Amino acid sequence: MATTSSGTLCKHHNAASVASRQRCRVCTVVSIAALLLLAVVAAVLALRPRPAVATLEALRLASISVSPTGPSMNATVDVNLAIDNPSPVAAFAHVAGHAEVYYHGALAAYAELPPGRVGAGGTEAMTVRFTVLADRLAARTSQLYGDIIGAGDVPLTVRTAMPGTATVLGFLRHRVVVITVCDVAVSVRAQGGQTSSCRYRTKL
Repeated sequence: MATTSSGTLCKHHNAASVASRQRCRVCTVVSIAALLLLAVVAAVLALRPRPAVATLEALRLASISVSPTGPSMNATVDVNLAIDNPSPVAAFAHVAGHAEVYYHGALAAYAELPPGRVGAGGTEAMTVRFTVLADRLAARTSQLYGDIIGAGDVPLTVRTAMPGTATVLGFLRHRVVVITVCDVAVSVRAQGGQTSSCRYRTKL
């Protein structure tokens, strides 16, 4: 009887030991899986692309003529843009965007931005020519004439919107819209532009 009792105890002990080892293995596997998941999440966050920036490099009036006696105006504006991609791991491919020029809050000119691609850490330069929408500024011709003849500076706001996709390592993709708003004082006498301030925003 003692032998039978001892054998039963051994069997219970062995079963408990096996169950304990199985629980340890399960805990170890779960812990390793959790650590791997955290490592993957950390890697993805580390590789998240930094937003591209469209910088206004220069703006100048290519031509302008204004009549002080009536709503007659002809003008073209050249804008030099630089799309900077600060990310060392992500390429930024953008589809056609658009740019708008405002004069005292009124839409003065509009242009389409061509599609393109900026490699990781690269820069893309483009020049866009706007034809001023004379009919939109008909009510502001006298104000524009005063800015040109008086101060010699024309205050403009340039807004660009460029939708695209940032691709990390060829397979992680993030859809973004790069938006830039710049206030510019264009000197008619010096035929140059001075950017007073720019604001950048990226919509994910």
